[in-house]
Formats: sequence, structure tokens, C-alpha cells
Amino acid sequence: MREPRYDIAFYAPWAGPTLAAGNQPTGGAEVQMLHLARGLAGRGLRVALLTYETPGLPDTVDGVDVLTQWHPGWRFVPARRVAALGATVWRLARTDAGTIVQRSAGAMTGIVGTIARIRRRRFVYSSASTIDFTFEDASQRRSAVALYTLGVRLADPIVVQTDEQAVLCVDRFGRQPVVIRSVAQPAAVDGGAGAGTEGFLWIGRLATYKNPQALLDLAAAVPEAPFTIVCVPSPDDPPATAAAVADAAARLDNLQVLGPQPRPAMLARIARATAIVSTSDFEGMPNTLLEGWSHGLPALTLNHDPDSAIARHGLGHCANGSPTALAEHARTLWAGRATDQALRDACRAYVRREHAPEQVVGRWIEVLGLRPA
Repeated sequence: MREPRYDIAFYAPWAGPTLAAGNQPTGGAEVQMLHLARGLAGRGLRVALLTYETPGLPDTVDGVDVLTQWHPGWRFVPARRVAALGATVWRLARTDAGTIVQRSAGAMTGIVGTIARIRRRRFVYSSASTIDFTFEDASQRRSAVALYTLGVRLADPIVVQTDEQAVLCVDRFGRQPVVIRSVAQPAAVDGGAGAGTEGFLWIGRLATYKNPQALLDLAAAVPEAPFTIVCVPSPDDPPATAAAVADAAARLDNLQVLGPQPRPAMLARIARATAIVSTSDFEGMPNTLLEGWSHGLPALTLNHDPDSAIARHGLGHCANGSPTALAEHARTLWAGRATDQALRDACRAYVRREHAPEQVVGRWIEVLGLRPA
């Protein structure tokens, strides 16, 4: 078999908006694959990113070739699924890569894994959340569960973000995965007057599992502090949730609701915030927390402390499911926003130690046996 054109290809169909003109946000799984693709290309590897066609998408970015795939926008769901499957098969069949990586649970895991196996290429499944290992509980389509399960069984290796995901993977599939931490991009230390003064920042979809109502309740319970919600729209989010957010913004003087922000603007907003808030019922290793820690921002979470990192390394507060405790922790962080330099230093040190790009990218190269130029 001849040498493939690419050493590695990342199948990230929804990553396009972040790379296109306007630089709009996408999900955490896509952001992580973009970080990895850039990091591997920077080591001299031949890297491709496969994504849906998006206006303003470049041909290359930081040494990564961007390969596009058509995506049907039809309303008739069965026809759209069939057409999307055909487009995926076409794109993967035309992409000559030694290793193909796909992230997040879904039917696409099985489709990508099967095509990789047929073409005798290595397939890597990379988890994005703890829910990936209880996917059947969240999906009503048995076909999606079956395809996802097939894909995970075809993967070699399985890569997870956290030790807790590794345990779930063994319990669910009887396979020992490789733990590779998520990438956190370094951030300049901002000592300006605005650092830490803009209050609490919540970023994400208005999905049920992200529990935005808990953030609205928190803003009402801590009126002395400002809160900002940055909504990343999705057609799957309940319309009633968006209505509740709009109603709360009209009632609460300390709550600001924004739409999607270009990445540079978002990073600037993070640098000025007091803490990053997560109210999700479950997560992987949220990019919002990683980016906050890179800027020296503590985390404030309602339910999830990934690998107990927040508690073990002093990176903020987890309320362990208690709204009352969440409000108490918010008051503490707001009161100490101008004085708790030790907390900010601990957040930055943790990211440098556990999530630095050079460490994470090097681990991927080691696990996959890649040979940089």
C-alpha cells in the first residue's frame, strides 16, 4: 500500500464556522480537534481537517488542509440523513490519511470507523463527555446507538479526556482507553484594570442538560454581581428555554444575554470576567473552564468537577448539586475578585502542568506512533 497523503485527518463536520470569516464559535469537541490539528501540523505532520462547507472557509489554516463536505439542508429528515451519509462516504473515500480521528458519540462514529476499516486505515475514537459512555440513555434511535457501539469497537485506540471517562469506558465497553488530557491554549497574564471585574460568565448552548435555568436562578440570588450568558444557538435547543432566558434578562438588572461571539472577542471577555460558570448536569473537560483557567479565572460549577480537578488543585468551587452552595461560592468569588491572586496563579499553573499544547500534542504523537518530519 502506498504512503497516504496525510498522516492524520480529523473528521470534524461542524468545525467550519470557527475557521470561516467571522470566526463564530462551535462546540467543545470541534475546538479540541482544531487545537490538535494545528499542534500536529506545527510538528511537521501532514494534517487534514474534514468539515461541512461553510462560506468564507480557507483552504488551509496554520498548516492544516481544510477539506470540505457538502451538507444537505433539506427539511425532510429521512432524505437528509441518506444524503448526508452519502456525502460522508464520498468525503472519507477521497481523503487519503493513515489515521482518521472522530470525536463525540453518535451514528457517525460507526460510519467513520467502518470506512476506515474498509480502507485499512487506523481509526481513533475520541470521547468528548461522560455521556458518551451512556449514550443509549440519551438517544431514542436504536440505529444511532448500534452504529456508535460498532464504531467504538472498531476504534484502535479509544482516547478519553479524563480518568473518570476511562472508568466509564471500561464499564461500558470492556476496553481500556488511553487518557490524553484536553488542550488549553496559553493566555497572556492580564493585569489591566478590567481583569476580574465583569462578573460571572456562562457560555454554551441552551440545551436541557446544560441547565441554563440554574444560571438564571443564580443571578437572581446574587444581585450584587453581574452575570453574562453567551448563547451558542442550536436548532435542537428547546424554544421555551430561550424564552425563559429573555424573560430573565428583562427582569434582572445584573443579567446580560449575548449571542455568539467571535473567538477573539470571547477570549477578551473571558480575560475580564471574575469566574466561568458551568451548570451542566454532565460534561467532559469543558473548554470554557480550560480557557478560564488559562486566564487565571476560577471555575464555579453546580454539578460536575472533572476528575475532581477543581477540589484537588484549588481551581474554584463545585457546589455538588446545591444551588444554595453555588450562590454562596459566587458571593465569595465576587467579594475576593480583586485580591485573590493565589487562586488565579493556581489556575494558570494547573493548565501549564496538565494541559499545555506541547504536552498534549506530544502525547498524541506517542500514542499513535506518528513520525513528525
